[in-house]
Amino acid sequence: WYQYNTRCNKRQEHHAQILDFVARTRCRQPRIGTRKLHYLLNMQADKTLNIGRDRLFNLLGEYRLLVPVKRAYHKTTNSHHRFYRHPNLLKPGPEQVTALEPEQVWV
Repeated sequence: WYQYNTRCNKRQEHHAQILDFVARTRCRQPRIGTRKLHYLLNMQADKTLNIGRDRLFNLLGEYRLLVPVKRAYHKTTNSHHRFYRHPNLLKPGPEQVTALEPEQVWV
């Protein structure tokens, strides 16, 4: 029990130091990602903030510090244009119109 408490306290202090480093780094570069943060953490001279990439992802996700992912596509449709959308008058239903020969139905 005592070892567990000591380990938990050390882990919490370690996580607090890492979160402090992330906060300081994000002040200068707000959109820096987790992989670059991991690289910067491992490049520290003292090496006390050593943490694995996946654990860093989990830690930042737990504290909601992950950078939101940008869309890989662009929205190009303008639905608020000046052209009207008309209802489909030939859709299936009780009063369905069936075209039996060419040019019988004009919409």
